[in-house]
Amino acid sequence: MSSIKIPTAFNIDLEFEAADTGKRLLAYLIDSAVRIVFLLALIFLDSQVLHIENASLDGIYYGIVVAIPFTLYFFLCEWLMGGRTPGKAAVGIKVVSLMGNQPTAGQVALRSLMRFIESPMVFCGAVALIAIARSPYSQRVGDLVAGTIVVDTKAKHSLDQTIFRNIAVDYQPQFFQILKLSDKDLNKVKELLDRAVKQQDFVLAHRVAERVKTVLKIDTQMNDMMFLETLLNDYNYLVTRA
Repeated sequence: MSSIKIPTAFNIDLEFEAADTGKRLLAYLIDSAVRIVFLLALIFLDSQVLHIENASLDGIYYGIVVAIPFTLYFFLCEWLMGGRTPGKAAVGIKVVSLMGNQPTAGQVALRSLMRFIESPMVFCGAVALIAIARSPYSQRVGDLVAGTIVVDTKAKHSLDQTIFRNIAVDYQPQFFQILKLSDKDLNKVKELLDRAVKQQDFVLAHRVAERVKTVLKIDTQMNDMMFLETLLNDYNYLVTRA
């Protein structure tokens, strides 16, 4: 399994593990099974429950209710589920952009369009397999075009893994400049801070703190880890209470 380093907004690389071909194939098989079950369920609904006898209505039913969701399955799932499909979620992989954040609707659309030439029905899926094998980030053609990668992640998300903090009503923020950063930037800071605290990596904490100070033009002698914690607290207070 290859390691992928993605540069953050603070010029510090985050590491991800590229999803191996076996997991991607298993996810595809699971998603294919879901699509088939969905198709059979709608056919059963038509034949056993709805009993649509009008040819025009029957055509509309199969053209809109059946065909569109079936065809757009991967696009809709990856867009609405933040880079996942039921199959990807089951095996613990997801699609992310090359910046490490959730893919945009446009990126997901490009990935989905390229499935027409990467489908197992076209040269037994050789196009996708060759691209994955030759790409340093294990990207298929759709990933290369859309600027995305598929990473292996078994992380369980909770409020502790976000920038959310319970802040006292009488809290006094110190660094109002923090509002210049986006939620995505703050999440990167939180992720790097958690790693530094867990590994007692004071060098990493110092690099992140110095980069933030430079970007926000902050001058403080506060301890690096305390400074980053204060930034997150300030952001929570200013956004939710101020």
